[in-house]
Amino acid sequence: MVTFPQLESWIRAGDIDSVVTGLLALDEPARRALAAPVKGIQLHWSDPELQSIMIRLEARRASVSVSDVQWRRGRQRDGALCVAGVACLPRAADVVSWLRSDRFRQAPLPETLDAVVRLLRSPGRPSLPAIARSMADKFRPAQIDEQWPLIERLLAEAELPLPVTEATVRGWMRRVGADRYREDLAGLLRADPLLERLLPHVFTIPLLGQELDEEWTRALARLAAEGAVDRQSLLDGCALRLHSGDRPGVIARVVVLHRLLDPTPGEFAARRAEYAGMLAGPHSTVAELAQLGLRAADDAGLLEPDTVAEAAFAVLPRKEKKLVRVQLGWLDAALTRKPDPLVFEALLTGLTNPAGDLAERALRVAARHLADFGPAERDMLAATAAGLRGDLRRQADALLGATGDTAGVPEATIGELTPVAAPTPMPAPIASIPELVAECRHQMYQAEDPVRFELILDGLARFAATDRGALVKALKPILPQWRMPFPNLLHTIVSGEQVAEDSPWWPVQAAPPHWMLVERMDELARQMCRTPPAALLATPATVKGHVDPSRVLRLLGDGAEPGPVDLSQALLRLPREVDPDVRAAAGRLTSPAGKAFAAYLEGGGLPDPDVVTLRTVRRPCAHVVKEFCDCATAVGRRTVAFEPIGHQLTGPPHLLHLPADAAFDRAYGFAHDTAMGGWPLMFPSHREIAAAHVQPHLIKASEYNGASSQIAAVLPALAASDGPFGPAMALCLAYGFSAARAEGRLATADAFVELAARGVLDGALVGRELAALHRSGALVLKRVADALATILQAGAAIQVWAVLRESLPAVLTTPKPAAGASDLLMLAESVAAATNATDDFPEVTALAARPGRSRLITEAARLSRTLTENRAR
Repeated sequence: MVTFPQLESWIRAGDIDSVVTGLLALDEPARRALAAPVKGIQLHWSDPELQSIMIRLEARRASVSVSDVQWRRGRQRDGALCVAGVACLPRAADVVSWLRSDRFRQAPLPETLDAVVRLLRSPGRPSLPAIARSMADKFRPAQIDEQWPLIERLLAEAELPLPVTEATVRGWMRRVGADRYREDLAGLLRADPLLERLLPHVFTIPLLGQELDEEWTRALARLAAEGAVDRQSLLDGCALRLHSGDRPGVIARVVVLHRLLDPTPGEFAARRAEYAGMLAGPHSTVAELAQLGLRAADDAGLLEPDTVAEAAFAVLPRKEKKLVRVQLGWLDAALTRKPDPLVFEALLTGLTNPAGDLAERALRVAARHLADFGPAERDMLAATAAGLRGDLRRQADALLGATGDTAGVPEATIGELTPVAAPTPMPAPIASIPELVAECRHQMYQAEDPVRFELILDGLARFAATDRGALVKALKPILPQWRMPFPNLLHTIVSGEQVAEDSPWWPVQAAPPHWMLVERMDELARQMCRTPPAALLATPATVKGHVDPSRVLRLLGDGAEPGPVDLSQALLRLPREVDPDVRAAAGRLTSPAGKAFAAYLEGGGLPDPDVVTLRTVRRPCAHVVKEFCDCATAVGRRTVAFEPIGHQLTGPPHLLHLPADAAFDRAYGFAHDTAMGGWPLMFPSHREIAAAHVQPHLIKASEYNGASSQIAAVLPALAASDGPFGPAMALCLAYGFSAARAEGRLATADAFVELAARGVLDGALVGRELAALHRSGALVLKRVADALATILQAGAAIQVWAVLRESLPAVLTTPKPAAGASDLLMLAESVAAATNATDDFPEVTALAARPGRSRLITEAARLSRTLTENRAR
């Protein structure tokens, strides 16, 4: 009779044979009686048994490491426990849950699989087919490594078909892939009975292409060449997956297999619909593959003109220049063979391509074939040309004749700027303690919205003053263990004692606006230890951050005693224009805070600072010089500083005075990436102050394609602030135009348009900053051109031209213009056409006169012709 202590000793020793033999000797009721204690066994890899002298001796005898022996012994112990549960648990559902539990994180050993099958075939045990079917139904891709060997064995023993799911097909592929290290993969697949049934699903189920590594693709191509697998089915599978789309890594592997299969023009023609659908997809490699294949089919005379036209409609609007050039060549050849009206109509789509050189090439192809068509096609060309601008429009007019179909038709215009909306008021205050607690929990883990944070501070003050007991009771369950300013405030509210922050490792380098927020929370925490304020003076009235002066007046008149930091933040948030009645009433206040409020208003508020732009130089540190000798030169960037502005408000150092040395340290020291979304709300009437604090961080956004590029997302809020436009905001925009991530450049474009709509933007100043950054090597011109093109479409053509007028000469006067100069010239031609600019650029004229037909010279010539034509009007 097997006792539980004896069974447990076998399990801890990893003796699977003894477990099986002992439990099979018991009847079913006796085994079931052991189920509960078996489920309570806890195995740990650090058990003394695994550290015994026997393990060391076994490792020495087998010439392997102790860890290898420990690993196998641990798997044996897991297997013994697994087998014991299979033998004792009463129902099929219990056995399935046991086999799928987190206890077993390693793939079972072969002897474990044998033991499980043997036990499930013994009298009284739950049905083996039922367990196998349930395990397969619950099988998920994340469990493949641990559960696939067991599920495959159970299904085989139960003589059940393998269900076709992502998990099972992926498990089969991994099992075959693991065996290839012992045998040839092609040979393994050739002999595998599941190949014919499962291989098609590698392409029908998304994500399975991740398993198609280089050896898989070569093996499948080899089997297709030998006739061991159906080549047409493989091609159908590749076409299906490439047409349906998938993750880039999957697509890349299917593309490799497709190239190895090397389809003929006839095979491309037979699948024309699938390949035509790939031409508009997001993967340029797939579009290129389909384009080349369909052109080969067309060259062989296997395609109808409507398929050629369909391909042109899909490809010609794309941004990939190589694809568009190939398509134009294809259309040129197709029209030479047969002048088809539908193909010609598709060709005209190329005139609207955003790249001017490609649109010009499409017009040249249309010019070569226009004589082969009649009035209907000329009318199509004229209708398309009516939507063009500048040099391209003039070329189309010349093609159609000086008095042709577009005569008198005005050029396409750019949209107008949207008027600035009125300031949005703050959301309603938090109405209940449960809502406040939910907001606090969110703030601790996802502190993203500065507007919500202001509402949280307001709610904490109000509810602490009116019902602190209920607030304390509700906050206790969410208090975290860590120490940071906001959790410390919550701890203080609950305990009534000031909680100190753990010493952070980044305090010196964090920016002054970050510490202004910390000081506000610390001050509120100190007040919570005494008498909480009934309301905070600095709670904004609008999402821009402005406080309501009449509310501040009313609170101070009612005897409110704000903390000095709360008072200072409220004064910084006053609008630039305050009602005279409020000013007069403020003069009658008698409290210290009231007098400070009145004096602040009497003095005209916070004066605008004198912001200066600096060129900072950082030399590489010693280890950089040693490891990267070729790059051991001084690094120059631009940053800003501003002088003291006259008001002694309570706050951290350098909040209202950013000297040159502090600007240098923040530009090149370790800048802690605190959330900057709330910084514009601290200075809603002084955009330049907030921009001066944000700007050094934008250097990282322009240089690194990481999370720091999201720093530029603060720029639209800066643009919505009040105050004059100056060097700090101009430099912010200049760095933002070159942000490494597209979302950063889009945020910069939004900020530029907002400033233009407000009528405060100085485009020439932005252009000069761009020129200075270009001379220091800090710009990527292609990014700048893309951002300015987005702004042009939003209607700020005049402001974009002001930027280009100042920056273009710097771009073109270098001995070798940088990459992206052609894009900037192309954009400049579009803007010059939209604004009827007449400026004279000697640099553009000289570049256009150079011999050769490089894209840079072509774009310079187009811009020069547009400016000359504008001056002649």
